[in-house]
Amino acid sequence: MQRWMWWAIAGVGGAASVAFLLVVLVANLDTAGQVSSVVGAVVGLVGLVVAVIALRAPTALAGGRTVEARGGGVAAGGDINGTGSTQVAGTERRDVSATGKGSVAAGGDINGIDLSGRSS
Repeated sequence: MQRWMWWAIAGVGGAASVAFLLVVLVANLDTAGQVSSVVGAVVGLVGLVVAVIALRAPTALAGGRTVEARGGGVAAGGDINGTGSTQVAGTERRDVSATGKGSVAAGGDINGIDLSGRSS
């Protein structure tokens, strides 16, 4: 996101906070409770939409590499070892894709893991 977008979001959030504070101070508590319920529902819905957009957006690793896992596959942009995955340092660009249940792909080396997924 661009810097101006963050400032716009902060401005709208600040204005909404001041408006809600005014409702609490000027109106009765029943009205304030109803307003807070609506505001909470809207904020929750916006958070859900942002999360779905973020999860569906393609990701690119440093150096422009892409990593994609589909249909139960496991993919890592770096090395896969018995304790987790690590970044591959100083290697050329590699796109990584694993499709299908049980498939494993790595942009680097795979060490310490057998095909059944148990650590060795």
